[in-house]
Amino acid sequence: MINVINAAKYLVYLSYGDKSRSLTPLKLQKLLYLAQGWSYVWDDKPLFMNDFEAWQYGPVCVEAYNYFKKYRSDEIPESEGVSSLKNVDSEETIEAVWDNFSDYTAYDLVEMTHKQDPWKNAYKKHTTITKQDIKHYFQSTF
Repeated sequence: MINVINAAKYLVYLSYGDKSRSLTPLKLQKLLYLAQGWSYVWDDKPLFMNDFEAWQYGPVCVEAYNYFKKYRSDEIPESEGVSSLKNVDSEETIEAVWDNFSDYTAYDLVEMTHKQDPWKNAYKKHTTITKQDIKHYFQSTF
């Protein structure tokens, strides 16, 4: 497992790669959520220990939100990126999520996560989206 801030910083690094794509805090949150879910599919374990909360615009990891909120709706600067996680499985998971979902806008990703049971159920109940809910959904759906 890795630290969620390091996972976020690796996504920032990837966003400035060959096909530079904008990465705002809102889009970052959705990509972190997807990376957590896909980690259960591919590795049968969480990518990081943090839970997500069901906010109006989809899943939010509060620790990552607090770290990157200073950028508001602006693109996160390249200086926030890190080029390695020193964990091959984590890097592969994050890279695969980036490759598959980076072309989506933040609002496309909001709509996508709004259709998924973990967010829908937690949002209705005003509860946390647990790792168990994410694991069950992603493993049973994908």
